[in-house]
Amino acid sequence: MFKIVFLLFLSLVSLAVNASSVDDWLDKMSVAMKQQNYQGTLIIRQNDNLQAIKVKQGVESGESWQTLESQSGEDQIIIRNNSSVTSIFPAKKLITVSTGKDAKANKGPLHSGLPENRDKLKRYYVLKLGDEDRVANKVTQIMQMTPRDNHRYGYTFWLDKSSGLLLKCDLLNNKGRVLEQQMYSEIELLNSAPLNQIDESKLVNFKKVTLSNNSDITSNTWVVEKMPAGFTLVRSVKTNKQEPAYHMVYSDGMASVSVFIEPTNVNMKTLKGRSSMGPVNAYSSYSNGAYITAIGEVPESTVRMIAQSTQPVQ
Repeated sequence: MFKIVFLLFLSLVSLAVNASSVDDWLDKMSVAMKQQNYQGTLIIRQNDNLQAIKVKQGVESGESWQTLESQSGEDQIIIRNNSSVTSIFPAKKLITVSTGKDAKANKGPLHSGLPENRDKLKRYYVLKLGDEDRVANKVTQIMQMTPRDNHRYGYTFWLDKSSGLLLKCDLLNNKGRVLEQQMYSEIELLNSAPLNQIDESKLVNFKKVTLSNNSDITSNTWVVEKMPAGFTLVRSVKTNKQEPAYHMVYSDGMASVSVFIEPTNVNMKTLKGRSSMGPVNAYSSYSNGAYITAIGEVPESTVRMIAQSTQPVQ
């Protein structure tokens, strides 16, 4: 009997130490995100498609800024500063600006929102530490994030042991297959902010558009009757005044699902059922005279359940 109690005690101690260690690493990651100056090249891989992004982060007067400049595909530059996100499209001579909730919804490279959401996320994911590995020529601590149900994907993180900076992230399906991988191929940690080389004088003739921030999360026009536990409404926008259409966003703090609701008409030729692109799944269906599409980086069964259970409020 004593042996059983002793083994149980050791097991509880081990769990407590691991939980504390996970929190310590999340704290370290949070500090690095807010205070670490760096520059590097981020590689995003989906199936056989690769995208390269040059990333810079600077911390000045207690505030951080970040630039992301595409090195492949469409020419695009994203600038994050405080609560605003500016996107520059040189080929289109276009600049878009998001502020407030729109800016906060865009987490940036990798998953910078993880430390702040930890208490909620622990209810729906199991976080534990793994082995050490090397990423971008730096020793890293692996952290695994496994969903407690089949409604969301899992993640594996590689944190720089020196700074706590997130250097690599894998998105995993329920069978452990990597659906998307983001990692720095090279990164330089700096003592001071890197140079921001965006020449604003070249942007004076660009068209500037401020994206709508009219979000009403108290909207009760449509409701998802079967939403996975942990997903809450974080954004709700009426997108068309003449023929009411809606865009709702639900999130559990890591994964998010968008629900689009459009009016149907006799000439409408739209697909019904599932579709996918890389880790993103979508499902479309008709309900109560509306065309409903749920889309997000979650399993196909999740978007199907959400789309089929979206109903107008009675």
